[in-house]
Amino acid sequence: MSAGTEIQPFHFADIRRAPGRTIGIAVVLLLRYLMALFFLGSSISKLSKGWLWSDSARTVFQSRLAELDPATFGAKFLSQFAIPWYPLIAWVVTLSVITVTISLALGLATRWGAALAVWLMVMFAIGGYYDASLLPLWAIAALFVIFPTGRWFGLDRRLHARHPASPWFR
Repeated sequence: MSAGTEIQPFHFADIRRAPGRTIGIAVVLLLRYLMALFFLGSSISKLSKGWLWSDSARTVFQSRLAELDPATFGAKFLSQFAIPWYPLIAWVVTLSVITVTISLALGLATRWGAALAVWLMVMFAIGGYYDASLLPLWAIAALFVIFPTGRWFGLDRRLHARHPASPWFR
């Protein structure tokens, strides 16, 4: 990659030279940190409710199943997959939520963390937790997949410099 196309780090001082770009990047970075806080809350909730070592996940899945029409895909997903496999699902969900939190907060493998966030939200929607708030969350997470926010401000910048061929830090 030539010097002209190299991704530049974010600095507020650039606002005089390129105000639109600087404000746009600042907004996207702010959204990244807000989403990290959202997933941090989810991480804390899952850990405090004992998802890794209790049947809390099964209880949540069963209560959600009771609210769904049995003919829906969400009901089938819960009854035939999530509930029978709740210990594994609880571990995967909890560790994935923690991974997304760390990725977005530190700008570490940010695009992969954002893709994992989208995947988690799709799985939540399939499991019957769909509401209109997921649409903007998907769109926001997509910004972090599309734009190199971890290279603007995060560990991805340093790690990409050390490992330029690695897809993890692009």
